Amino acid sequence: MTGQDERRVFCPVCSARFAPEGDLTEGDQVRCSICGQMLIVRACDNQWLGERRSMLSDDEIRDRVDGFAMIRGYGFNEMKEEIIDGLIGKRDAFGDFYCPCRLEQTPEYQCPCRPTRGGDVERDGRCHCGLFWKDSRER
Repeated sequence: MTGQDERRVFCPVCSARFAPEGDLTEGDQVRCSICGQMLIVRACDNQWLGERRSMLSDDEIRDRVDGFAMIRGYGFNEMKEEIIDGLIGKRDAFGDFYCPCRLEQTPEYQCPCRPTRGGDVERDGRCHCGLFWKDSRER
């Protein structure tokens, strides 16, 4: 595969395409630069698709939020583990890691939610549930 669009990987978590660094090979692991999810790269119909590495495990959400914070330079609330427990509870009840403080269980509220990925932390200093903070110091 060649070309800029053909180098982009589709992320099933945030439903976006991102351009990873370096060359891609089937089976590579890459981190989505938009939501922080670790993905295994698969070639399909002349495009790259990302698959969740460890579908819905407790470690998946911890790795995702840590990766997202690292990419964006964010810190965490002192209640990080309690919020992650809420995300795990939502997974157990609704099938994915939905924001623990929102009533809707829709793809745009998978953590990190679309408003957070879209700039809420930059604008407000923190995300809706308070997990991610703009200031990288621990809270």
